Amino acid sequence: MSSLAGNLLVARPALRDGFFGRSVILMLEDGPERTIGLVLNRPAQAKELPFPVYIGGPCTTDGLWMIHARKEWLDPDGDVMEICPGVFLGTQEHFEKATEEGESSSDKFRVFAGYAGWGPKQLDAEMQEDAWIVVPGSAALIFDTPVLELWSRLAPPTLPQPSMN
Repeated sequence: MSSLAGNLLVARPALRDGFFGRSVILMLEDGPERTIGLVLNRPAQAKELPFPVYIGGPCTTDGLWMIHARKEWLDPDGDVMEICPGVFLGTQEHFEKATEEGESSSDKFRVFAGYAGWGPKQLDAEMQEDAWIVVPGSAALIFDTPVLELWSRLAPPTLPQPSMN
């Protein structure tokens, strides 16, 4: 299977997992040893920050993750990690700029506590079980779709259950 990095994993309606049910995950890395993504549609409360924070997944980390679509924040001579078209992995410098700008500019960046992670072959098994669909990621899709509508807009339609009457 080719790498899923840069794509969105959209939970199929049948996925009843307490955390991952109805989730949309931006895949950051997909390799033989580990696979990492950020759940895009789990808002959280963070009183100490001037912008919304999202629960990126059940795996914890000491710091925060950031993605953004702010090309003006990029250093043309620096390393730039473009995850998918128009979406970049944030750095400490980007986080500081976001803190300065506050919620007024949060429509083009997201900050996450935690991440979604899979061990070797774990996600492959879930894909074979048909738990997820894959959708190409883009800045427009991620930042222009209201967070709470993201899953319903991307989820595949379900077939109605036949009547037993």
